[in-house]
Amino acid sequence: MRCAILGGAGFLGRHIGRAMAANGMEVWSIDRMLPAPGAAPWLAGELQADCFDLASWWDNMGEADVVVHLASSTVPATASEDPVGDAQTNLVGTLRLVQALRLRQARPRLLFASSGGAVYGRPSYVPLNEDHPTMPMGAYGATKLAIEHHLRIEEAQFGLPCRILRLSNPYGEWQQPHGVQGVIAVFAHRALQGLPVDVWGDGSVVRDFVYATDVGRAFLAASQHQGEARIFNIGGGTGHSVNDIIRTLEGLLGKTVEKRVHPARPFDPPVNVLDIRLAQEELHWKPEMSFEEGVAMTVHWLRTTP
Repeated sequence: MRCAILGGAGFLGRHIGRAMAANGMEVWSIDRMLPAPGAAPWLAGELQADCFDLASWWDNMGEADVVVHLASSTVPATASEDPVGDAQTNLVGTLRLVQALRLRQARPRLLFASSGGAVYGRPSYVPLNEDHPTMPMGAYGATKLAIEHHLRIEEAQFGLPCRILRLSNPYGEWQQPHGVQGVIAVFAHRALQGLPVDVWGDGSVVRDFVYATDVGRAFLAASQHQGEARIFNIGGGTGHSVNDIIRTLEGLLGKTVEKRVHPARPFDPPVNVLDIRLAQEELHWKPEMSFEEGVAMTVHWLRTTP
């Protein structure tokens, strides 16, 4: 089987590609940038192309059996700053992609990385299952949800098989610590450098974290799924607060992590934890990496990365 990963050079793309290749798939990375030479030895090929422009990569790679859609030009903060750009690039881009597949009468299984926090909005109950109301609080979640609906319609009307994975907060090896996402990577990097970490409020905000190798295994399981469900929460299934992250880092580093405290942000729900029982039942998947072990591995990777 041939698998194309849109965004394969990125953090999650590498973990998913490695999991797919370990299971015997021929894995191709489609991205705007190429991995550094030798950085992804499991790849059968890599193409520098516009992920949403099917003609720019499909024929060069050959027909895919599985397409993993990780391509996104925004994060929650940047999507809210430019919602028009977010919709034009990510929503319209995805529509261009699926329409091009339809015109070619190509029906690979499409696995879409959605958001297990942004599409739900403020929780009505915790943990959040897949039937929880979807009321996004920002443009990022609204676009992700719109893509979900379009993929549902595409499968119903034109037979494109889709699975949607609503991810919690992935972290681990290859996650860059200099961006606006990835609190564990950012905190670990700053703590290693002796720099303060930014805490909004009293640090009691709780989120669900899932190690990236477990995300890779979840996409592999979704590529083989034969059940009726189409949407799956993929997370750690337990919550950890900002203070938990800091305490874990202090234990690993053997020193106090300096905090720079800011006023609490009103748009931050106090708790967001995913119910992952459906993935356990239908995908036969569950996270294997504990929070403490995952943070330790992240610290180790940051220590050994130039």
